[in-house]
Amino acid sequence: MKRVKKRRKSAAQPVNKKVRNAKKINFDNIQFQSRLELYCYKRLKEAGLEFEYEPLYYELIPKFEYESLCFESYKKKNRWLFGAKSKLMRAIKYKPDFVNIKDGWIIECKGHPNESFPLKWKLFKYYLKQNNLNIHLYMPKNQEHVDDCIMNILKTVYGR
Repeated sequence: MKRVKKRRKSAAQPVNKKVRNAKKINFDNIQFQSRLELYCYKRLKEAGLEFEYEPLYYELIPKFEYESLCFESYKKKNRWLFGAKSKLMRAIKYKPDFVNIKDGWIIECKGHPNESFPLKWKLFKYYLKQNNLNIHLYMPKNQEHVDDCIMNILKTVYGR
């Protein structure tokens, strides 16, 4: 009988990493999550726009306790357990990158979104709609998109 050698799992990046292929960068005493965010920051400054960088979280779904029986596996002290009677569910929060609520715009730089981001983005739009917040949303994926967003903000919001 032939022995099959098991492959070692590589030390790959976690699947649901916050920002894919991003390198954190410090500039002006701010830690940006990616080079795209830093580029957007510099362009917003050059355009003379007022904004805040990651000023607050929006709670899209509050934490809650699920009290009915639920049959799903979860790991506890290196063993798998099935079925929990009561489990505290964490809140789903979202923190946008560049915000100007006074003038009504938000920029979320997303070069390579992770698997969970499209759902959070949809929940964020729903949150804005439910709270009657008329906010212009921009999601640039590269430097050219950032430039287009800033030109659009200057034209539509400020009439320049």
